Amino acid sequence: MVDAAHRAGALLLGAAQGRHTLRIDEKTAGDFVSDADRAAEALIADDLGNAFPEYGWLGEESGLRPASAGNTLTWVVDPLDGTTNFLKGLPHWAVSIALCDGEDILCAVVHDPAKTETFVAEKGRGAYLNGRPIAVSEGISLQAALFATGVPAGGRVTYLNDCLGDLERLMPKTAGIRRWGAAALDLAYVAAGRIDGYWERNLGPWDVAAGILLVTEAGGTVSRLWPGRSVLSCGSFIAANAALGPELAAMIGTREEHHDRD
Repeated sequence: MVDAAHRAGALLLGAAQGRHTLRIDEKTAGDFVSDADRAAEALIADDLGNAFPEYGWLGEESGLRPASAGNTLTWVVDPLDGTTNFLKGLPHWAVSIALCDGEDILCAVVHDPAKTETFVAEKGRGAYLNGRPIAVSEGISLQAALFATGVPAGGRVTYLNDCLGDLERLMPKTAGIRRWGAAALDLAYVAAGRIDGYWERNLGPWDVAAGILLVTEAGGTVSRLWPGRSVLSCGSFIAANAALGPELAAMIGTREEHHDRD
């Protein structure tokens, strides 16, 4: 997984140098995909598929390929999380790879090529950044806490009013809220204690699968925002250190409407 992520990251760093020549398509308003996304996903699919041909595949750009009969393991991959940042020349994007057994996330890699940072986790064995153990923050009051979220834009604004309501409640009571535009890195930063919590609605499983395991293996909590639906199925969640999780959850709206993730 790490080798595949690093190879894809090297490809993307090269593509970033010529990003103005890339073919870019708009999947929905404000949601872009480029030749770089597709090439990175194809590379990862080839590397992992050759090593584990019996495993299933779920990629943001190529969709679902079921596992072989009798096998329940599936790769869940976002080859370029933060495509808009990438296309604008903002060095904040990542390769995200998770191995899942149904809803159970077993292994995770989030690789940030621009900053040469690789976050990894294996269920029951902790979370690491460039080989060193990481842990969520602790002993932070709500007033001193720094959070992250995503503010809906373009064609995916079903929950814009909900997000604005969250910000109105939280901003006066915290040290700040960041909107970086790369969910995998937001979750990785919670795991590393760089931010104290992160919430978002309506993301894809490829956006969050690897990051969820990083947070939980680093001692944090990931709770579903909507009762009765798993985080992977609805992409709506709150991730935080264990102490701040309930305080953050108490201030986040839980209204559920139709889903516009597709």
